[in-house]
Amino acid sequence: MGRLPTSNRTILAISLLLVAATLLLSSLAYGSPADTLQVTYLDVGQGDSIWLHATDGTDVLIDGGPVAAGPSVVAYLQDQGLDDIEVLVLTHGDADHVGGLIAVLRSTIPVDQVLYNGLDHTTATYASFLAELQTRGLTPVPAQAGQTYAWGPLDATVLNPQVPGTGDQNEDSVVLAVAYGAVRWLFTGDIGSATEQTILLSDTLRAGAAADVLKVAHHGSRYSSSAPFLAAVGAELAVICVGADNPYGHPAAETLARLQAAGARIMRTDHNGTIIIHTEGQTFQVEPHYWVFLPLVARQWPPLPDAPVQDPSATPRPLSAATPSAATTATAGP
Repeated sequence: MGRLPTSNRTILAISLLLVAATLLLSSLAYGSPADTLQVTYLDVGQGDSIWLHATDGTDVLIDGGPVAAGPSVVAYLQDQGLDDIEVLVLTHGDADHVGGLIAVLRSTIPVDQVLYNGLDHTTATYASFLAELQTRGLTPVPAQAGQTYAWGPLDATVLNPQVPGTGDQNEDSVVLAVAYGAVRWLFTGDIGSATEQTILLSDTLRAGAAADVLKVAHHGSRYSSSAPFLAAVGAELAVICVGADNPYGHPAAETLARLQAAGARIMRTDHNGTIIIHTEGQTFQVEPHYWVFLPLVARQWPPLPDAPVQDPSATPRPLSAATPSAATTATAGP
């Protein structure tokens, strides 16, 4: 086989250098592998499933999406090398949050502790979840506003449910404020504006709601993410876990407008797929997805949010470890 012409060899060499430089810069952007947190918003369609992984081995799973997404959630976690789950959090008992956890509990992944909102649910899906907990010998711990937890390097504070609760699954969702170094995350389940107002009425809870990254409540429902609540949170990045085709009009146009008015950058699992965010405790970065075209390396940027999709059918897409998302670097704030 003959040698490539000099010009082609030069182009190939430059291309390989660009690829190497891109990968090096990407790895440097995520900080030292010995001291990082990765937060993954899994694309489970219309539902929530969020995995927090610290490099000391601490793993927290918040919700599991609908039943249909369960096997994909398990496969994804196992593919990422997950060896156990220190804390499994069920924000509330609705099927699009609890369903996928049934497959997690039926898998070989060990689970040490389960946190939930303390409410019973009458659905068959929730009954299956309870049965799997019993099989494993796990007793779920009711979350209450004001509780604090130290999960490895993660400091977690429960902002909801209140005592006494409302008795409504959505409004009594477990709301967690999680800090890793100076970077703060807020996970809101499916709370509505009434619970947001309750949180704001307490000076302590209001202060705890401040976050750099917000998981937008209730898939972007118009009845959540009130302007006063978003102002108190002050998030730089807002992540919406939502199905591309859902009958609810999620995310609502007015919710997107409120998020934009609050100055938050918006990312959505229906547009961006599985969203992965890294932090070393001072800044956070959204993991980029690189398309490699010799002799160039190009970065795929996500589309801007569109108006709500009204198609009533909802089918979760397979999860993937590398999905198109923007490279965002932000400095943690108060």
